[in-house]
Amino acid sequence: MSEPRVLVISHGHPDFSLGGGEIAARSNWLELRRRGVESMFLARLAASTGHTGAAIAARSADGFEALFDIPPVNHFRHSQPRTRIVTEDFRELLERFRPTAVHFHHYVHLGLEFVREVRNYSRDVSIVMTLHEFLAICHAQGQMLKINGLLCSKATPLDCHLCYPDIPPQDFFMRELFIKSFLGLVDHFICPSAFLRDRYVAWGLPAEKMVVLENGQTSFRAVETTESGERANETRFVILGQLSRLKGTLVLLEALRLLPEKIRKLVRFEIYGSMQYADEAFKTELKKGLRGLEETVRLCGPYRPEDVADIIQSNGWVVVPSIWWENSPLVIQEAFAAGRPVICSNIGGMAEKVVNGVSGFHFRVNSPADLATRIEQCATAPEIWRRMCIAAPRPPTIEETVDQLLPFYAAKSSIVSETAVAIS
Repeated sequence: MSEPRVLVISHGHPDFSLGGGEIAARSNWLELRRRGVESMFLARLAASTGHTGAAIAARSADGFEALFDIPPVNHFRHSQPRTRIVTEDFRELLERFRPTAVHFHHYVHLGLEFVREVRNYSRDVSIVMTLHEFLAICHAQGQMLKINGLLCSKATPLDCHLCYPDIPPQDFFMRELFIKSFLGLVDHFICPSAFLRDRYVAWGLPAEKMVVLENGQTSFRAVETTESGERANETRFVILGQLSRLKGTLVLLEALRLLPEKIRKLVRFEIYGSMQYADEAFKTELKKGLRGLEETVRLCGPYRPEDVADIIQSNGWVVVPSIWWENSPLVIQEAFAAGRPVICSNIGGMAEKVVNGVSGFHFRVNSPADLATRIEQCATAPEIWRRMCIAAPRPPTIEETVDQLLPFYAAKSSIVSETAVAIS
């Protein structure tokens, strides 16, 4: 049996597109490299360079980290219209690197045709795909929210048409068939939450192909959970991630307005994150929502991944107020790795990861009043904070995650074991 040779593909590089999926993909690759597994990381270049050179360019000196300059896709079907970049540029990479496994950490912005090209290249290559959210099921950016703001539990052509009246039901029916024709070629789906797995099984993916496995953390730090040295952390709260309506940023600000004045003066909130993808309407609402909260809330802007532990540990609670299901928010794992409890919406992967009353608190999704009640409870009960810090579970390390991934990276049968060639 040949040694595994793994091609890890991401929809973005964390140096240019800081998201949980991008970080998970590169961490996966770095751990394989640390172990001496021959592996390559291919990441979509978030913004096209506009040059007319090669579509794939080396990013590392040894050529085993590369950027893929990919044309825009059809986002309705997640289809790549430029056939040549799939059948020629990508195919050449496959023939030079000769992987035993290709691990897609996404297909968005890439195109599902890349999955089929791997199978066209070889029936022996194991195709692994991490499902980071629900884009295959839902055209509404994978958020599974109806246009009236209600959570959507099941996608049907008619329901989807009601959200998008300009798109006929039969188009949604054909969209589903198109996407499933490519996903049917995948050997193993990695699901960071049981909630996501169950949603995809209900949608029609085979349960036997689904593996629940969290994205591993790259580092952990010893956490002091006693009273010694703490700065009234039970009154300090932090939010990290993209600032947007779906992430619940406006719900949080409304909750702060509902707090009794004495509590609002007691608590301090730091909001870290980018508004890179926010529309002007949201920015206007955010500015309006911050008025009068200057002594309570501080906008801290974007942050670096290497600063996350310090940011979280300088606060007491991590708040995740998203109004959509979520899958397995990276920030929850980061909070637990830093020994901090989480206050989150009571739905989806958030509620699955946080045990209510043990490692944090749930509040009713999209309810500023219920969130305000939780904030007041947390800020006035230091013994609860200390107890929950101790109870915060240790998320899996990247080493543990890769241990479980390695069996999926073996070729399905004997494969020619010629030396792989990096991108030069």
